[in-house]
Amino acid sequence: MTGRRAGIYARISKDDGSALGVGRQIEDCTAEAERRGWTVVDQYVDNNVSASKSKPRPEYTRLLDDVEQGRIDAVVVWDVDRLTRKPAELETFIDLADRHGLALASVGGEIDLSNPQGRLTARIKGSVARHEAEQMGRRIARKAEQTAREGHATAGPTPFGYKRVRVDGHSAFVPDESEAPWIRSAYERLLAGDTLRQISLDMAAAGVVGRRGNKIVGSVLGNMLRRPVYASIRVYRGERLGPAEWEPLVDMDTFDRVQAILDAPGRFHTRGTAPRYLLSGIAVCGRCGAKLRPKVHVSQKRAPAYMCPGCTRLTRLMEPVDTVVSAVIVARLESLNLDLAETDPGDYQAAVAARDALTARMDTAADEYAEGRINARQLARITEKLEADLAGAERRVLDALPNPALANAAGEGAAAAWEASPLEQKRSIIRALCEVTVLPSGPGQRFKPEDVQIDWKA
Repeated sequence: MTGRRAGIYARISKDDGSALGVGRQIEDCTAEAERRGWTVVDQYVDNNVSASKSKPRPEYTRLLDDVEQGRIDAVVVWDVDRLTRKPAELETFIDLADRHGLALASVGGEIDLSNPQGRLTARIKGSVARHEAEQMGRRIARKAEQTAREGHATAGPTPFGYKRVRVDGHSAFVPDESEAPWIRSAYERLLAGDTLRQISLDMAAAGVVGRRGNKIVGSVLGNMLRRPVYASIRVYRGERLGPAEWEPLVDMDTFDRVQAILDAPGRFHTRGTAPRYLLSGIAVCGRCGAKLRPKVHVSQKRAPAYMCPGCTRLTRLMEPVDTVVSAVIVARLESLNLDLAETDPGDYQAAVAARDALTARMDTAADEYAEGRINARQLARITEKLEADLAGAERRVLDALPNPALANAAGEGAAAAWEASPLEQKRSIIRALCEVTVLPSGPGQRFKPEDVQIDWKA
């Protein structure tokens, strides 16, 4: 089998950055190819890449393609487990070798894939490698669980707002004073009625980016603020295990209240560009009920207006409509009792406890079904009943946590607070308080304040 054109495949799952591991494999494989009289025509190196996960291995894919194209007719590896740790992938390689007469050699000896004994040897080696990978996975998972239950920081990316240090021989998180203030501020601003979009825009304007240099947009920020790590809560596979040893960036009450805001039923999520007009997508047409949209003229001599995209028969200049709505909203805010806009901590905690109790009952029912103590019909009946109760409990949690924008704008000083509020906060207040309908005027009639109908919500 001399005179073959060989490719050397080297792989290592974890590398310290020096590439010495794959370097040693290439050195040994080159010597093995020379011993067999094979000419090495190419090297395929997947450094720091696992063969037991679903992530792509670019050089392994290129190796298979070169075999298919006939560029090489022999492969040298340090051992079969460098080639693959998955039996199904090994079977594909064996089929490829059979179709193209491919020779496979390892530093430990030749594996002849052209006969049953050689294929059996390869399969045994592949199965052993798979078993070792699974055992390693179990050990790593068990170690991660133990680390979480002991309150230590687990492996993986360090959360934004923290930096990782070594304390008493194990990993720990400590606040990163260049990032932590942004996380604390985001929680506080969200409770104060600010939007994820505006907070993320302010972060971007200050040059704040994620750990990979990514822009922290509103949706990314929302997912970050949902992480229990910021309240120093240990989590393993979605299960809260209790308090952790690292310093929290926010207290538990702040964390839970923000979760109620982020997960509130019916929460309005903006998409795309930021809104530019007070009532766009909020006010409805008095003719057909469609949401009004802006009609901005190309000529600056013509003022922007709201128009109905449904019936197309209603158009109103923005300025007088916005003026009427703003004046009525301010009057309403001034008349609100501040007690209505404040959260009673006792009511909020009771609502959260009631909701969590229902969730626990649903989890218990699922466990009883899994253990065979109840049947599918019983589980369906229990689930149907508890889901209805849970919907009401979620609503009570939301009711116990009023719109934070109202809390800052209601009562004395409402007019000044309204003027100082950003556009998105004004729109949030309008949605919380009322429904706005713009009525059609008669032929030839000018706009009147009565053409704007405001229906207050409970």
